[in-house]
Amino acid sequence: MGALDGQHVLVTGGSSGIGKACADRYRAEGAVVHVADLNPRSSDELQLDVSDSAAWAALVASLPPLDVVHLNAGITTPGRSPVGSRGAPLSDVTDDAYRAIVGANLDGVFFGARAVLPGMVERGHGHVLVTASMAGLGGMAGDIAYTTTKHAVVGFVRSLGATLLQAGNTGVCVSALCPGFVDTPLVPANAQSFIKEMGLPVIEPARVGDAAMQAIAAHSNGSQWIVWGDIIREHDASPIELT
Repeated sequence: MGALDGQHVLVTGGSSGIGKACADRYRAEGAVVHVADLNPRSSDELQLDVSDSAAWAALVASLPPLDVVHLNAGITTPGRSPVGSRGAPLSDVTDDAYRAIVGANLDGVFFGARAVLPGMVERGHGHVLVTASMAGLGGMAGDIAYTTTKHAVVGFVRSLGATLLQAGNTGVCVSALCPGFVDTPLVPANAQSFIKEMGLPVIEPARVGDAAMQAIAAHSNGSQWIVWGDIIREHDASPIELT
């Protein structure tokens, strides 16, 4: 038996890259996987614009009760890699590009969690897993808009996790994956060359699938899981003492 035997798992942005690798891993663990993507690649995948709250409501209503929801869909600024752009100025980022990246990376997480959490809380069981980034844990030169959204996503996970803990024994958890540079189309070949020249690891997508399973098993509210080379560990982000 697998760790997710018979559980229903939704993965957004699951047609390629990290999302596909995680969906494959969930299937290997016995889950019934529902893949949603803006551009589905097969007839058994669902079409979803994650930035559309009404589309989220319709999708969740059409699916069986969900045990795990992996909010993975995300984009970088068009024509920009998260690294290696040598401090491109903000003036290069158009309004449309900014709105698109916020829609995919931040609105998609907020709307997705908002759509699925009531059912999870009612059933007393569930895990919302968000693909953030190491870019959300530090100030990374390069794609400023992307880094901004990933910081916002990490803050969302921390705040929602604290809220769920404060609510008591809901049985529901939210956590984030914070991988480094993953071998996906979001990190083009020229950026990968730059990364390797710097002596930094390029991670296989399947390794993020390993981290996803570790995060789901830990069920640690508000946690962020660093994936860097061979390292998978929970990030030590101690809360700020306000008293």
